[in-house]
Amino acid sequence: MKVLELIVCFVGIVGSVSAITTTPPDNKGTEFVLMFMENQHLGQQDFPLELYCVTQEKKSVNVHVTSPKSSFPQVNQSFTITDGQVHKTLVDSAFRMTGSSISSKAIRIQADGEIACYGANKETLSNDVYLGLPVDTLGTDYYAMTYSPASIKSELGIACTDDFTTVKITLPAGNGNVDVTFEGKTYHSGDVINVQLHKYDTLQLQITGDLTGTHIETNKPVAAFSGNLRTNIGKGPFADHLVEQLLPSDRWGKKFVTAPIPRRTVGDVFKVVAREDNTVINVTGKLLFHLNKGGLVTFELPSDHYNYIVSSKPVMMAQFVKSQQLATESADPSMMIITPCEQFGSDYTFSSPEYSHPEYGPTFRYKNELMIVLKKSDILGLLLNGKMFPQTTWTDIPYSNMVGSYITLSHGAHKVHHLNPLATFAGYLYGHAYHESYGFPVGMRTAVIYSNCTPTVSVPGDGIDNDCDNTIDEEICPDNIGELFPLSFKIE
Repeated sequence: MKVLELIVCFVGIVGSVSAITTTPPDNKGTEFVLMFMENQHLGQQDFPLELYCVTQEKKSVNVHVTSPKSSFPQVNQSFTITDGQVHKTLVDSAFRMTGSSISSKAIRIQADGEIACYGANKETLSNDVYLGLPVDTLGTDYYAMTYSPASIKSELGIACTDDFTTVKITLPAGNGNVDVTFEGKTYHSGDVINVQLHKYDTLQLQITGDLTGTHIETNKPVAAFSGNLRTNIGKGPFADHLVEQLLPSDRWGKKFVTAPIPRRTVGDVFKVVAREDNTVINVTGKLLFHLNKGGLVTFELPSDHYNYIVSSKPVMMAQFVKSQQLATESADPSMMIITPCEQFGSDYTFSSPEYSHPEYGPTFRYKNELMIVLKKSDILGLLLNGKMFPQTTWTDIPYSNMVGSYITLSHGAHKVHHLNPLATFAGYLYGHAYHESYGFPVGMRTAVIYSNCTPTVSVPGDGIDNDCDNTIDEEICPDNIGELFPLSFKIE
């Protein structure tokens, strides 16, 4: 047993002392509106879609999953979960979108306590998982991110949360052939698609080229997704579905750390898209790129390198796992949005998905790798499922004060958090099995940063950039108020 002393800030108000109680905005919430894009159907087996829900609430949380605008087929399931439990909801495959079209295939998740949700889109030998974002974190301005060259098609999806939602989609210029036929009309590079959608409507666009940089603007918050129907990445022939739910552009960041996919030697592919002109991206010590609004850059980094990347203006960044090339390196393509350092959180609750063929036996179950990035000074105090984080080898990340590592996780629900709410970190879960893989960030904060900011009164732990300095929660222990109390925590 070890004893860890942690300095915690309490703020005194009118002679009383109160602890931090406000929850920063993050991927946990009480309402989600999600959708599933098209995945390539091969063979005779029909795979249902999957939703995984977990909570860190100590009380029981009641969850209701519905298809508000579809009665046949229909989703109407209720269940209860508590801390440490995971519930998998199976959704009829008919809710998977097809082609460039509009439908009413949104899935609504409601809960009476905070939950985290993940969507798994499986077909034969093709799968990926995305981190779901709650309704209260959605925005009105997005840019798509896909892999190119696409083996089949790249795609984007939109799920509406309100009636009379106007959607403006500007196709990228300079990405080659981005022709798309939608609602009887063919659009080309740089063209604008205008459409009105209503609550729980879903839209999907597909092209054979690269949709990265496609600009999505709406008058009301929507959930946005993008990826690839199914594609290989790099030289390997193996292909997979790619998908992530997109962060609104006012939640993007300027600082990133990349973590290599464990047990690989062929490197990883990264892609960055900008929201403003004259954006300079510095892969410290290696590469320098200049982008304009909607512009993109693709580059590769070695499998044995962690990298610190900074940008002069906010950008979105994604990591793409290469197809398997060597018999000794089991892998399939997947896509992960890289969490900006500004949106690191201090606690994540998540679950590993299940392999699509349980009948193959435990040998074919996913091998789940949790990748962690945090400040070197914060290693002590990091916990996994209530116990000290397992022993692992931490690698210093050049040009930063951070380190990175990974551990192998058992199947099921997990919680990783830090005793100090100021000690934030990034986590990514990557799983690989026979001809299948997945990858997603296990969570993130979703504060509005680098946007038009109005100074507000600071509330400790609110996760808001109160003083408009593009940093959240750094004012949790201001110098001129509050008192410091050392607390001792026993770690078994």
